[in-house]
Amino acid sequence: MPLSSHAVARLKVIAVVIALAAGVALASPADQTSPGHLRFRGHVSLGDVDGEFRDWRITRAAIDDAHPERSEVEVEVDVASLDTANVTRDRHLRSESFLDVAHYCTAVARVRDVRIETATSFSASVELDLHGHVGTLPMRFSILDRDARRIAGTVTLRRSDFGVGSARGGIFQVADEVQVSVDAVVPTPLAAGGGE
Repeated sequence: MPLSSHAVARLKVIAVVIALAAGVALASPADQTSPGHLRFRGHVSLGDVDGEFRDWRITRAAIDDAHPERSEVEVEVDVASLDTANVTRDRHLRSESFLDVAHYCTAVARVRDVRIETATSFSASVELDLHGHVGTLPMRFSILDRDARRIAGTVTLRRSDFGVGSARGGIFQVADEVQVSVDAVVPTPLAAGGGE
């Protein structure tokens, strides 16, 4: 009996999630290489500011292939690894006036409640532990290249919900909303395990 298009879509998304789990499970503990790009964009009075967290990793994956909505993936971010290509701005963003990396050096995101939308897109809830605050945000993901195991997703957060920075006036006005995007290639088991 042929599968419905919804069943095929579900199986494809499950395959990607399982591949993600396989890559995480076989990764060497010494391998601290980020699995892709974790970027952010904020807006100040003078224009948009783009940046990237250079050091982040998938620390855990629990995959339920029969019920993808029960699957969970945990990501850990070294907040001090932020880079906006401006040393002065980066120093300010790391300071106690903003992210206070001396006290809150790590952010943790837990992806849960996976919901399949199409053969190449799904949504999830992300519980973010940042700057001593925890909040839950909706996030959408897409499969960019199934063969290369490449996925991408975006989420918008409000700095004020996590106690990050303040809204200064004048030319230093900083928007409350920050868009965070991830573009990650899940390693193949051979590459992740460092095999022959």
